[in-house]
Amino acid sequence: MSEEVGRKILGKEPISIPELKEILDSLDIPDEELPPITIKVKEYINKFSKITPEKAKSLKRKLMELDGVDEEKAVQIINILPRSTEEIKEIFYEKVILGDLPDKILNILKEEKVI
Repeated sequence: MSEEVGRKILGKEPISIPELKEILDSLDIPDEELPPITIKVKEYINKFSKITPEKAKSLKRKLMELDGVDEEKAVQIINILPRSTEEIKEIFYEKVILGDLPDKILNILKEEKVI
């Protein structure tokens, strides 16, 4: 076998679509020099990024302050921006959400004026 050439993944972190948009927009590389997959990703995020990166970061912090919302779930909520408790429950499909967590999430989204 030949030695693997390329970059090594040092870690991973869930980021929202708006945060990814900010990262890709900060690249100092003309689009024509980017790999085709990166161009496709940029097209996708430009289409589906619904809020600013700053708003996404603020929203992520607020959502993660809630018991039961980890960073991954906060990112999913930001990417989807659910408008109902039923949609929120779908995000938490692997566990039963008890109490008023969906209502708290909806309230945060409404307070932040993203839905």
